[in-house]
Amino acid sequence: MILETIAPHLSRPRRNEHGPAVLDPFIPVARLGRDIEVVDASLPCPQIAPAFSGDHVTSVAVVDAARPDRVGIIPRERFQVASAGTLGYGQALLSRRPVRDIADWDPLCVAPRTPVVDVVRAAMARPVRHRLDDVLIAGHVWGVVSTTDLVRIVAESVVALDQRETRRD
Repeated sequence: MILETIAPHLSRPRRNEHGPAVLDPFIPVARLGRDIEVVDASLPCPQIAPAFSGDHVTSVAVVDAARPDRVGIIPRERFQVASAGTLGYGQALLSRRPVRDIADWDPLCVAPRTPVVDVVRAAMARPVRHRLDDVLIAGHVWGVVSTTDLVRIVAESVVALDQRETRRD
């Protein structure tokens, strides 16, 4: 599903390394990011369902061929809600709709070197219904990171720091 023709800037080589072993709220967010699947905005909604079949995929990026500089995101939860629809008719209603209709065209998008703590700050400043949406990392290799993972890292680092301070006392 990676788009070679309409979004070559998003289809760079895939990242292989895993996140850091040390919990540091000031590490660059790119160290925690995972590759993200990118689809064309005109793709019918049912065709992205297989992308969400694995547990490791939490979001799919969306690019419109008419505006390849504009990137949207479809979080798993948004896709599931749209698929369920009102009265359970979501799948039927989505069968002919393109993914552009359910994409969030204003996702939080950060630079790869942005410290985790700054990304958490920006994520928590979003409207309540979008606070826990995934964050896009716009770099040589585009990625995605879970806001809940970032918050966990900041919280665990604060707890670890507090425990060190308690031991010193």
